[in-house]
Amino acid sequence: MNIQYIRSGIAALALIAAPAMLQAHGSMKPQHGGMVQMTGETVFELVAGPKGVDVYLSEEDEPLAAVGYTAKLIQTVAGAKTEAVLTPAGGNRLSAPGFKAAKDAKLVVALIDKSGAKTFATFQAK
Repeated sequence: MNIQYIRSGIAALALIAAPAMLQAHGSMKPQHGGMVQMTGETVFELVAGPKGVDVYLSEEDEPLAAVGYTAKLIQTVAGAKTEAVLTPAGGNRLSAPGFKAAKDAKLVVALIDKSGAKTFATFQAK
């Protein structure tokens, strides 16, 4: 058998499988009009609005129950840090009511699960 045919076949299979592998961990498309980041298997969507900041959690396009986590939001602007507790607010939403995301701020969501494992997602406010 010609080795070139085998290589061509392997390359074709890789091209076919690549899009499926990219979506295997979930969509990176915002579901709530926010900014999306993925850390490990967890997708974070941060939504900053006039009433505060909400963070939605999912994994492989399935919502993660927010009650399974403790979390905080850390905002850094010109070297000054501000922190707020993110509390479960139903479903897969964590909320920091009244928190104002500053323009061009670095926002970090620090998430801790019940086992104590920590996950961080970083966003750049617009």
